[in-house]
Amino acid sequence: MSSIPPGPPLANPPPGVPPQEPHWPAPPGAASPRESRGIAFFVAVFLGILLLVSAGLNVLLLLLSVGSITGAGLESGANYDEVHVVGERDSEHKVLQIAIRGAIAEGANPLLGAAGGTVTQVENALRYAKSQAVEGLLLYIDSPGGGVTDSDRIYTMLQRFRANHPQMPVMALYGDMAASGGYYIAVAAEHIISRRTSISGSIGVIMSAWNFAKLAKDYGVEQVAIKSDRTPFKDMLSPTRALSDGERTMLTSIVDELYDQFVSVVMEGRGMDRAAVERVANGGIYTAKQSLEYGLVDEIGDYESALEWFKNRLGHDVAVVEQRRRAGLTDLLFGMRAANAPASSVESLLTSSTGPRFLYFWQGGR
Repeated sequence: MSSIPPGPPLANPPPGVPPQEPHWPAPPGAASPRESRGIAFFVAVFLGILLLVSAGLNVLLLLLSVGSITGAGLESGANYDEVHVVGERDSEHKVLQIAIRGAIAEGANPLLGAAGGTVTQVENALRYAKSQAVEGLLLYIDSPGGGVTDSDRIYTMLQRFRANHPQMPVMALYGDMAASGGYYIAVAAEHIISRRTSISGSIGVIMSAWNFAKLAKDYGVEQVAIKSDRTPFKDMLSPTRALSDGERTMLTSIVDELYDQFVSVVMEGRGMDRAAVERVANGGIYTAKQSLEYGLVDEIGDYESALEWFKNRLGHDVAVVEQRRRAGLTDLLFGMRAANAPASSVESLLTSSTGPRFLYFWQGGR
């Protein structure tokens, strides 16, 4: 028996019967109301997104690791170019320029594939010099100095390189300045040329820190330092209390010892006696003419003077080239500095540690 579709609601329903809404059959092909999704659906979507992000990060880290490993092949010159600086462009006789620009500071934890700081850059360049057909080194120094240890590491590397390659001449050429740690590195060369406009010197050590003890007292600020009676110097150089006489004596003794090391380095590198070095090692800065007069440099000149010096030492004309690292995946992703870029900034030098540092640094050369 065929079903009869319900008709319209009664116009006048019996008493006690609520009026009914009209109920018409759904048209053919109409979709049923969409059921609401439970919380499990959204949790599954969130976990899926996390899985995709995790997989992408793993792939990225793998690529960075491969780039770091392959980029380390400096012996073969992989990922590096030689860029002509000055001299006979097509000459087969090459001198490698190692540029030390800006504050001398080494990055604490370079990321995978990163160039690192000044020490790493010089180390890479020396490794490159050993693996390529390079006949000499030109240290181009334009730096106000930097960390005591970083400066000494570079000086030691250059000294060791010269001892292992006595046939390879090493000279230094100044830019605007070669002060403090910059000069410390320069004396590792057998010949130093200063431009007539260069500033040099600032032989000495400095350690500086801010002290807000009076300001903190005025505003009721107090630093709480928990230390043992057996370690009274543990909060030395706290910015909220004055330096004690014992602490000042201790720090001054360290500065004096590092100063004596600086003087000894200059004596050895320049062939000067202690009295002559100490006469100029007062933290002062000098013009090119004064530096030449005091025996801190050998010559006032420029790149042409450097080319002439290498020609006299090697017996032929040379081309000065510089090691340039090609931009890799890490550089493109993070905008990192290539190995030939200027050294770490003054800001990174002064903020890369947890507190004040002993520096071979001219603060006026920021």
